[in-house]
Amino acid sequence: MQVFDGWPPASGPIPSPVARPARPPVGYVLAVVLFGLLGAAVDALFSFGMLFATDSCGTGSAGAASPVCTPAVWASLLVLPWAGLAAGVLVAALGAVRRRRRGRSPWLALPAGGALYVAVCAVTYVVIFS
Repeated sequence: MQVFDGWPPASGPIPSPVARPARPPVGYVLAVVLFGLLGAAVDALFSFGMLFATDSCGTGSAGAASPVCTPAVWASLLVLPWAGLAAGVLVAALGAVRRRRRGRSPWLALPAGGALYVAVCAVTYVVIFS
């Protein structure tokens, strides 16, 4: 015999409890901002050093045939670290968004952005001192 408790019988599955929304990755965003500021400081010092990169151009010395003596190459080498910094921050941010949407940790995207920035700076360094 069924006892009536005043409630209608449940129809369908019992709803699951509402899941808490995921916390925003404040620590990750802060880390990207701090690395971006550090990269901007390094690039500012690098840009200041580029002012003196052409000192030996046109003097007849061994460094006068350097690729940095060409105005287009000099301008490219001046912009390249800044572009690398922007690309590195973009890779770190977009990689984190992609990983977070898949339910993974965003922290593995940070080394990818940093590696891109370091690679671009290394290429610039090699061209200047070649």
